[in-house]
This record gives sequence, structure tokens and C-alpha cells, in this order.
Amino acid sequence: MLRNKLSKLDKHFGSSGIKKAAEKEEVEYNRYRVAKKLLGGEVCDFSGGRFLKIKSNFNAAYKHGNLTIGQLGKFEPCRYFHFDRFGSQESINPEKLLFFDMETTGLGGSGTVPFLVGFGSVRGGSFQVRQYFLPDYPDEAAMLEAVREEITDDTIVVSYNGKSFDMPILIDRMIINRVEQNLEFAGHIDLLHSARRLYRRRLGSCTLSNIERNILDFQRFDDIPGELVPAVYFDWLNNIGTELLGRVVEHNLNDIVSLYFLMYHIALAQDNPGDRLADADDIYSVARIFEKRKEYDKVYQVLTDCRQIISDNKRYDILYMQSMACKRIGRFDEAVGIWTDLSGKSNEQTFMALIELAKYYEHRKRDYTTALKYSYKAQKVCPARRYDMDNMVKRMSRLERKSKK
Repeated sequence: MLRNKLSKLDKHFGSSGIKKAAEKEEVEYNRYRVAKKLLGGEVCDFSGGRFLKIKSNFNAAYKHGNLTIGQLGKFEPCRYFHFDRFGSQESINPEKLLFFDMETTGLGGSGTVPFLVGFGSVRGGSFQVRQYFLPDYPDEAAMLEAVREEITDDTIVVSYNGKSFDMPILIDRMIINRVEQNLEFAGHIDLLHSARRLYRRRLGSCTLSNIERNILDFQRFDDIPGELVPAVYFDWLNNIGTELLGRVVEHNLNDIVSLYFLMYHIALAQDNPGDRLADADDIYSVARIFEKRKEYDKVYQVLTDCRQIISDNKRYDILYMQSMACKRIGRFDEAVGIWTDLSGKSNEQTFMALIELAKYYEHRKRDYTTALKYSYKAQKVCPARRYDMDNMVKRMSRLERKSKK
């Protein structure tokens, strides 16, 4: 009986078992060798696992769309308020920025694994990108250990939808793999929100690919659609070899480089709108950013600098915004001129312009007769909103009393 059991164990752990283990080890060895052959880079043995690290360097002459790396280095540093209306005017040290993007096996949830994590950094006059590729699931913890070393306490992470998607997934995977409980860094700038504030009015869709085409003037060729990326990785896991994997790595690389250029486009649009902007919708959006920061002098300046574009496009909404900026900085003569012009039109701003004229003549000029005249005109074009109609009745009753005194 005992002899039979030993015989079975011998068969299980004997030559056939050793052969299968050797075959498995050969397959795993081939996995790293093939990954290196397909993608370049180096196979790293780190913290008990292996992964591929791919480095790319872009010098000052590299052109991404309509700007070069060298040109970016000559611009004034970006400031926090360029990306957050509550941000400070403090300059951001470019070498503290860590541009971050990753490719995952899905769109969220505990089973979503980041299999390609990329980082970009400014180093002197060049831009360096490091990409960490996960050849197989068992090496995830090792790769995440290396990724963790990229993010330091003084790092300012820059991403595109990273606050909502990439960073939460990365942190979850670090916790699951017992790599890090609390990932600490100095700040996180999510350029998606800044891009939407600036460009959504004109573009509608603010996907990174749409921003690249229309803002950066950068065109991708033979790019793999983002929704196909997980399928390419699964194909790699099953077949250990797919030419499409290289396109996934290139896709991730372009994302990271685009973040660097987009950051400066957003800052330059706010620092030099007269030189950088040629579309009325973008001008409106920049002025709105200044308006929300209560920087009314800047609203006035940008709209004055771009008045020809505004006039050519008959943008009465922008003219009204300019009139309100004039009012807030005490340029009443200019404000009255714009309101008077708008009051003779037939558009959404006509009613508001007439109300502002009524306010001006009532409160600043004490000319109640003229104020009442503009109120009557406003009543004729008053929107069918209860709030506006009630206010009109109160205003006209008050002015009628004042004009009789």
C-alpha cells in the first residue's frame, strides 16, 4: 500500500514534473526575451520580480506639433493659478513635475491592472520618459515597487484625467500588492479640467487626441485606439508576441509628451492671449477664467486686445462680458457705450444691456426719467422668467415713484 503511494508521488514529482517545470521556465524566459525584442529597453530584476523598463529622450530640437522642446524651455515657468483658480502665483519648478499616464486592463474596479506605467521629466534642456511594462501578472508587485520610487514627496504629478482614473487605480494596486499604503506627493495637476475650461466651448470633446489635433497641432499616425489597448495586452499574455504591443507603448509615450506641451499651451493662453488665441470661443473662455478669479482688469485687457476678432465674429456675449469688466474697474463711459450698442440689437444680451443702462442712470446719474425709459424698453424684451419679470415690476414701480418727486 505504502509502495503504491510512493510510486504515485514519484510519478507526480518525477521526470514529467521536472520537464513541465522546465518548459514553464523556458516560456517565462521567452516572455521577457520577446518583450525586450519587441519593445526595446532593459529587463529589470527588482524586488523579486522582473519587468521591462523603456527609456526615451527628447532633446531641444524635438518638435511636437507647433513647438519644440527648446522653445518650451525659453518660456516663463508655469504657475499654479494657470491650472487652478484658487492656486497661488508661485512659479512651478519644471524639474519637480512628473508627467504620468498608464495603460490598464480595464476601465476600473479592483481587477483592473496597470500593465504599462509611463513617467516624463524635464532634465536640463531635454525631456526624458521612462515606461514600465509588466510582462506577466506575477511581476506586478515588483513593477509597482519601481514605480513607487518615481514618486517622491516633492513630486508634482501632471496627468490627464489622472485624479479620477489613473491615480486611484495605481494606489489601489499598490495597497493590494502591499507596496504602499499612503502614496504621498506635493500636488496633482489634472490637465483635463484646465483643457475643458479653455477649449470645451469651441471643441466640445476634450479627449487628449482631439486636443492634440486642434490645439497642439500634433497628428498621430497609425495610432492604436485606446479602447483596443486592453485586448492587445490580453493577446500578449496568451500568445507572447504581438506586433501591436509596440503601438501601445508608442501610444503611451505620445500621451506623456503631449502632456508636457499641453501644460505650456494652457499657461501661454492665459499669459499672452492676444498673441496665442485666434478663436472667439477661446477668448471668451480665457476671459471667463479671469472673471472667476475676479481679475477684472485682465478680463478688460484680453477683450480689448482681441476686439477685432470679437467684432468680426459679432460676439455680443463677449462684448457684454467686456462691458461688465469695464463697470467693475470704473470705466463707465466704455461700459455705457457697449450697453447702448447692445440695446439696439436683438439678441440674448439686449435685455441685460437695457437693465444695466437703467441701473446706471438710476444709481450713478440720478436721472430717473432716462432710467425709466430704458426700463420700459427692457420690459418689452424681458425673458419669460418669473424672477426677471418680478424684478422688472419692482424696478419700474420704484422709478415711477422717484421720477414724480
